[in-house]
Amino acid sequence: MLNSVPLTKTNLSPQYDRVSWGVVELQVTDLDRAIEFWSSALGLIERDQSASGIALGTRDRTLIVLHSGADTPVAAPYTGMYHVAIGVRSQAEFSRMLARLIQLNVQVGPTDHLMAKSLYLQDPDGLEIEITYETPERFGHFGDMSKGLTLYSVNGEAHSGRGPLDVRAELSHAAGADPMAPLADDSYLAHLHFKVPALEPALEWYETLGFERHLTLDAWGFADMGAGAPNTHRLAMNIWAGPNNPPTPKNMAGLVHYELFTHSEIIASPHLHQDGDALRGTDPAGVPVTLRSAK
Repeated sequence: MLNSVPLTKTNLSPQYDRVSWGVVELQVTDLDRAIEFWSSALGLIERDQSASGIALGTRDRTLIVLHSGADTPVAAPYTGMYHVAIGVRSQAEFSRMLARLIQLNVQVGPTDHLMAKSLYLQDPDGLEIEITYETPERFGHFGDMSKGLTLYSVNGEAHSGRGPLDVRAELSHAAGADPMAPLADDSYLAHLHFKVPALEPALEWYETLGFERHLTLDAWGFADMGAGAPNTHRLAMNIWAGPNNPPTPKNMAGLVHYELFTHSEIIASPHLHQDGDALRGTDPAGVPVTLRSAK
C-alpha cells in the first residue's frame, strides 16, 4: 500500500489532533473514467509515486489512490465507506471549488452543517465525495436532541445542521479566482464517514485508535467522533441502511484500504497487529486499515 506524508501540527492541522488521515484507497469499475472525473471535478493532480494504483492529490501530498478491480458500482445495503471528505483551508478555496463544479455541470449539494460548509457530489461509480470547509467558530452548542438534530450558532440562532447554503453568497468569495486551477496545496483528508453494522461496537473500536465521541444519536442511527480539536468532524458512522449489514463485496466499487497517523505514542490497540513499523487490522465495516506513527 502507498504511504503518504502525515499531517503535522505546523503544516496542515488547523488545531492539533491526536489522529489524522493518510491515503484513502478506492476501487473503481473504470480506472480511466475515474481518473478523469477526480482530476477534472476536484482539481486533483496525478502524482509521480510508485503505487499499485493511480495516486492523486495536491503538489504536496497524495490524498486518494484509485485502483481498478471493481465489476459493479456502489449498491446498498452493505457496510463500508459512506463518503470521503476532502478539506480546504479557506472560504475562498471552498467557493472556488463550488464555482468549478458549477462550471463543469457536476451535480452538487451545497450544505450548511454550521460546524462546516460542505459540497456533496458522486463519482461515476456512485462513490460519494464531500468537499468541506470547517467553521467550528460558528458553532455555539447543541439543542435538545430528543426532538431532532438541533444546533445553535455562537449568536444563539437555531440551526438544523443540514440546511442549504446560499450559493450566490458563497460564490461571491470566489470573484477573480480561476475555478479550473488545481486543488490548493494545503488541502487535506478531513474525515471518513462509514456505514457500519452497529454504532456502539464501532465507537468503541475507534476509541482504541485515539478518536473520541462527539455526538451519538441512537434514534437517528448516527454517531460522530473527533480527534482532539474542538467541534471538528474527523470520523462519522451510520446504520441508515439497517443494522448488521455485510461488508461491501470484493467486486464492488468502494473503499479498499485507508491509512491513519497517530500524533502521540503509537498505541497497542487490541484490534490491530504489529507489522514492521505499523499496526494493521480490519475495521468494523470490514475495511483494511493501517495505523502509523507521525513521528
